[in-house]
Amino acid sequence: MSNRGRFFIALLTILPLFGSVKATVDENPVISGERVELKVEAIGERVIFPELSNIGEVNVTTEGSRRLEWFDENRSVVKWVQLYEFTPKKSLTVPPLEVIVDGKRERTKPIFLQVKPNLQVGKRSFRIELVAESDEVYVNQPVAVTVRFMERRETPVMSVDFVPMKYENFWVKRVGKPKRYAKGEYLVHEIEYLFFPQKAGDLKIGPAEVKVATAKKMRDAFGFIVRRPQWATLVSRPVTLHVKPLPKGVNLVGKFTLDASVSDKEVEAGKPVTLTLKVEARGNIEDFDLPLFKIDGVTVYAQEPKVLQRYAHGIYSGSWERKFVLIAERSYTIPPFSFKYFDPDEKSVKTVSSEPIFVEVKGSLAPAKEFVAKEKSGMKGESELDYLYLAISFALGMATMYLLLKLYGKRKKREPTLNVGSELGMLQQLLPYVSESKEAAQMAENLYANIFEGRAVKIDKKMYKKLIDSLQKRDLEESL
Repeated sequence: MSNRGRFFIALLTILPLFGSVKATVDENPVISGERVELKVEAIGERVIFPELSNIGEVNVTTEGSRRLEWFDENRSVVKWVQLYEFTPKKSLTVPPLEVIVDGKRERTKPIFLQVKPNLQVGKRSFRIELVAESDEVYVNQPVAVTVRFMERRETPVMSVDFVPMKYENFWVKRVGKPKRYAKGEYLVHEIEYLFFPQKAGDLKIGPAEVKVATAKKMRDAFGFIVRRPQWATLVSRPVTLHVKPLPKGVNLVGKFTLDASVSDKEVEAGKPVTLTLKVEARGNIEDFDLPLFKIDGVTVYAQEPKVLQRYAHGIYSGSWERKFVLIAERSYTIPPFSFKYFDPDEKSVKTVSSEPIFVEVKGSLAPAKEFVAKEKSGMKGESELDYLYLAISFALGMATMYLLLKLYGKRKKREPTLNVGSELGMLQQLLPYVSESKEAAQMAENLYANIFEGRAVKIDKKMYKKLIDSLQKRDLEESL
């Protein structure tokens, strides 16, 4: 054999060692929205694959790499495989990719990928729907919106992922749990939302997207048949809502009722009365609130409102409840409360109001006065007053009671009886002293938290008795 012949044989033998590269896709053509696997292979000892983040406008993810090694005629051959994935929506060309193999730059051949449009979805294995219960609503009126994905029962589906919808000018709340049920030849996946439009006009919702993975048989690098997820994206038509404005000065829409009640209408001077305001709503009540109020000569403590929402049988409803503790030395009248709302069924503005409530305070020397309704102005958070504010509030509100206790002590010439049978009784005995004793104010605040806020602050009754004894003893000494 000539020297030239031996040279060509040797060249053919060592060519694989110096590396060769190629790029392939798992399917071609594909349907728009289906995920494509791009595989780049190279033979060599050291291989550097390109960092591929996009092909044109399509995002690309790197799914990992593998190293394979085998012997061919007593020599070692090493193959490297890099996997990429992307989801094209139209035809494109995968450009030549540069791979460095054993220090040399090599390029793959370009690949033209044909992407067919996703037409006539209903005739294939999957369907997707975006449905609104009504196409005409008012601002702030909830409308149920359902995303429904259907798969044929015989389709080998591995996973179904709902993609968050696109929307503007809506407040959105997901309701209930995802549903899954059979309907005819389909298995249905369903998610329901409530959309609350925040402005008037024609507002667009969607489209809705669902990513579904089906089991696809493939051969791995070793030639074995494996099942891998083949992803596809289905897109629905968007929905447009015609949103009407609410009448000026009204932001509630639905049906509402208001109830005001008190724990007692007749109390002794200095004893607390609990006022409860409750609103029931068929509509959105999460942002509802009523103005706080003031009554001359009455100390008012406001608890945080409790809001409950529920959605059942296609109806969104809820309740709002707030309690107030009122303490006074004379009779007083609780003002009426009212607000307006728009009834979409009757297409009219309605007003709900409570009746004024008269509370008679017995043992009072001061005459009852008419209530003076005031606007909301910085009253929020009174249930968390610090000692200084608490002292100022009680200094005015409890002055009469303090004087009465002094007169009572002079008249009886003996120490007032102590009733520690309940935390409410303990609180009542502490109230006259909170304006002059930091310890009394702190213990009264703890008792209030237990009685009216449902907390569990530990009260040391021995310390309480020692404190009240010292305070009452001081009163008796001053009155002599």
